[in-house]
Amino acid sequence: MDKTKIRIDLVQGIIEAEGDSAFVKSVYDDFKDRLNTQSPKAAQDVKKEAQEKPASAPTKKAAPVRKKKASGGSASGKMVNDLDLSGGGGAERLKDFFSQYKISSNYERNLIFVYYLQHRLNIQGITIDHVFTCYRDVGVKVPSALQQSLWDTSRHKGWLDTNNGENITTTVPGMNHLEHDLKKQEDE
Repeated sequence: MDKTKIRIDLVQGIIEAEGDSAFVKSVYDDFKDRLNTQSPKAAQDVKKEAQEKPASAPTKKAAPVRKKKASGGSASGKMVNDLDLSGGGGAERLKDFFSQYKISSNYERNLIFVYYLQHRLNIQGITIDHVFTCYRDVGVKVPSALQQSLWDTSRHKGWLDTNNGENITTTVPGMNHLEHDLKKQEDE
């Protein structure tokens, strides 16, 4: 029986498993999607948990497993060509909706874009690519780390739910901020 070993550290993208090669491959296949989609907060929690545990006997280091890019776009997004933001479907144009507000941060831009997609266009399954397309449509500089910007909007403000990267949504605090607290241009 051949003995295969793999080590996976979620912070660095590595898992440990030992056994025959079919077993090790099945463990890797189960975790490789998680490696590509794990949020920085979860990675920090795993790292903190590992630091709190006593060190075990030293083991041979395995070669790190290379992460593959997540399918369906990159961490900075790509254009969704069939997304109509022009108001052609009877909804208000994104540019008109966006220009109503006095926006002071990318947190607010992210909120406005997700809110518009979810509540004005009734889109389900909003992704980073949809938000990227909104930034491009209104002609605003796209954050260089758009995915991180969306995560930060969720973590720091609580305005978005980004737990599922294939279905980003506004939260009740986010809706309340946009509908009641965010200043409009006409309020000057």
